[in-house]
Amino acid sequence: MPTAAPQTPPHPTHAQAEDSAPISPAYLAAGVPHELLHGDEIILLLTKPSLWFLLLTTFRFCLTTVLLGVIAVRLLAMASTTYLSPTAVAAITVVICLGRLVWAILVWTSHVYMLTDRRIVTIKGVINVTLVQTNLRKVQRTELYRPWLFRIFGIGSLGIATAATTSFDATWVMIARPLATHEQIVAAIHKSQ
Repeated sequence: MPTAAPQTPPHPTHAQAEDSAPISPAYLAAGVPHELLHGDEIILLLTKPSLWFLLLTTFRFCLTTVLLGVIAVRLLAMASTTYLSPTAVAAITVVICLGRLVWAILVWTSHVYMLTDRRIVTIKGVINVTLVQTNLRKVQRTELYRPWLFRIFGIGSLGIATAATTSFDATWVMIARPLATHEQIVAAIHKSQ
């Protein structure tokens, strides 16, 4: 009778919480540069902003652009000579809104938030990439920001500060499940200290 092949344990960088599966190697490779991990460091959480980030960061710009497009069409209707047709103004408005949405997607893609058993890592930036690493033992305070609009969409932002700063060293913006994420970060901080 053939025996089952032994299962290999997950890679040391993969963490498995009680209620979640290990982080897949493909997701890990896509989100975190390999050289960023130190030795036997364990990733406890790897996340990005919520997809609501796309809507909330583009809505006001697109609404303003559409309103300006409507005003431009009205003004062109009153002018005796026009160089643009209402269709051209509408096309320009759509292209500008799509351009803003593409930029928001690039920004969303560039944000990676990682909690390990030693550090909090924040990577963000489309053109100029910023990498902020905060040692868990040096974290003095964390703050959860959830205004009413964020609560409606079930998102929140986290600020992480060390004793060396008066502001925040790192911010995790518009993350899903902010309460659970905040509790996980606080638990990791207490465990490291």
